[in-house]
Amino acid sequence: MYQVDAIRTDRLTHEDRARWIAALADADFVSPLLHPDFTVLVGTTRADARILIATDKAARKAFLPIHKLAFGFARPIGSVFSDYHGLIAEPAFRGNISSVLAGAGLRAFRYFSLVNSRADSPHEGAYADASISDLTTLVQDNSASRAKTLRRLDRKLEREVGDVVLEIGDTDTAAYAQLLHWKSQQFIATARHDVLGVSWARKMLDTLQTCQTGDLTGCLVTLRAGDHLVAAEFGPRWNGIFHPWIAAYDSDYAAYSPGNILVKRLLDNMQQNGLHRYDLGPADAGYKSGFANGTVALAEGSLRAKGQRLTPRLTSGSHLVNKVARRWEQILLSEPTVKGRLTGAALAAASLMRS
Repeated sequence: MYQVDAIRTDRLTHEDRARWIAALADADFVSPLLHPDFTVLVGTTRADARILIATDKAARKAFLPIHKLAFGFARPIGSVFSDYHGLIAEPAFRGNISSVLAGAGLRAFRYFSLVNSRADSPHEGAYADASISDLTTLVQDNSASRAKTLRRLDRKLEREVGDVVLEIGDTDTAAYAQLLHWKSQQFIATARHDVLGVSWARKMLDTLQTCQTGDLTGCLVTLRAGDHLVAAEFGPRWNGIFHPWIAAYDSDYAAYSPGNILVKRLLDNMQQNGLHRYDLGPADAGYKSGFANGTVALAEGSLRAKGQRLTPRLTSGSHLVNKVARRWEQILLSEPTVKGRLTGAALAAASLMRS
């Protein structure tokens, strides 16, 4: 067997951080969300953040960042922002997530987008990678008609509004604030929980937005037409990989599909801006396939310490039942306090009555 230590994120040693990053180099799939600095960032805003460090008899290590909840339950670090999560293990480490949970005295781990797993994978994540194909021709290769439409809309936006300019790594704080406002309004309009209104999440985003040094940095991508900000994306960036969490646009310019224009221009300009992969996250929207040339298998379910895996049927039942279940799941993931969950539930009930 092996030893498992559950530590606070600020107790991660320089040696273990280096070993964690080295282990990522040997993983089948990597992401800024699997980097130790993301876990440490979350830990500065949430008291329930923990790192499970397992050490086998050969002194090989594995790391599992989690939120340690009541009654022995755990969830992926970063909750609603954790599009990719999993066990980061050194080569030949002997063990798995269920045994790590058992060693830490935990009962179960609820996961949503588990990577580098042999479990059944009911869904996928999509990405655009310059090492697979030419990103400047990717949209054309995937759909000639879509590429033609985007070129027409791009020209129309420039002709009717003003010069269209994409900026990768924009430091404009007003643009960042506008993006978050658009996204919050979108959450409310679609009867989803406004995770950007949660204090820990906003603090995490704001900290990342100001961080422009080190391995993990915040990256704001903006699209302007003339003097108007028409679309933007924001998320973490590491080792040439950009993973946008938040994407939104000005609804006054919806007819131009500014969000799609932003992604197309981003793909065209990534490499000269030091990026080689653009993560689209879980492939839960049809538009993503048009911008992707690769996928990663993701698993969803619950893993008990004894090794029994349960995959809940979240999509069964009526549309209303599914809608309520999804809303409640978002509340549980983003709200760490009872007060926050009760407030979220009350707002959800009010919004469902209006819809």
